Amino acid sequence: MPVRCRTILGILLLFVVGAHTLVDYDSDSGRRFLIWALCIGATNPEKCVETEFYGQLILATFEADCSDLIFSGKCRVVIDVDDAYTLLGITFKAESDIESTTSTLLNQQTLTNFGTYGQVQTDFLTAFGRLWNNGLGAYMKQLWTEYCDLYISFSGYSMGACLAQMAAVRFQEEQWWPADQMFYFGYGAPRCGNEDFAYYVDTSLADKFNIVWFNDAIPNYPDSTCTFGSAAAMGQCTNSYFSCCTTIHYTSWSSVALNTYSTCTSNTCPVATGTASDHYTYFETTAADVDSLTCTDTKKFP
Repeated sequence: MPVRCRTILGILLLFVVGAHTLVDYDSDSGRRFLIWALCIGATNPEKCVETEFYGQLILATFEADCSDLIFSGKCRVVIDVDDAYTLLGITFKAESDIESTTSTLLNQQTLTNFGTYGQVQTDFLTAFGRLWNNGLGAYMKQLWTEYCDLYISFSGYSMGACLAQMAAVRFQEEQWWPADQMFYFGYGAPRCGNEDFAYYVDTSLADKFNIVWFNDAIPNYPDSTCTFGSAAAMGQCTNSYFSCCTTIHYTSWSSVALNTYSTCTSNTCPVATGTASDHYTYFETTAADVDSLTCTDTKKFP
């Protein structure tokens, strides 16, 4: 049991009152979490947070060498808190050289057990284990004893989104924050694991959104023999890949006009013909913003 839990004095406008909903999806919040994920992957994340998200505080950063894995570089997770101390964020950096992320690369992965919580891609398990053992696990256990009343957001871009999903499941295994205090935003996430894992992701979070930008086909890989069309269930498709979460599929976007997206509660919005660049241009950003963002005193993402 935690030794101290503070009382929340206020709730972010992001949260909505309802019996089963913690957050509603809208394009403003979707873009905000995307920009945050880019800042976490920057060469100078502290400066990015200072410039783009004044008032947010980075509490801790944990890194691991993942150059021998599908990530092709450094893995990173950042823990932050808002200035009102109502929301803790756990955000995972995307892989290096995101333009090299392809269906061929993802199809080379194999499934391996994620404890008793289904199976995930082998390299994802290794990367998550390195970050967890490099201090993430011990630090979050410490935060739980002090801030068990806070809400928790998990987020990440591309492969980082899969690590965010794994973190949510691991938090439930540790019996830290309950599901009704946690939510997830993922961008261009590939299929991270099998259907059992997807089920555990879905049940570990109050709200969970996988955002798909136009014809980004990466969320449809690795290839799968599972049958899609309904939410993940236990013991159904245990030997192939499945998708968690509610999928938000953008079909148009404008920063100054109306934009449209469809919501797919069946965990997938099929893309007929993929466009490679759609994987690294979410909300009109660029591959360089993902791979090598360096922030200055001038705000880059108004």
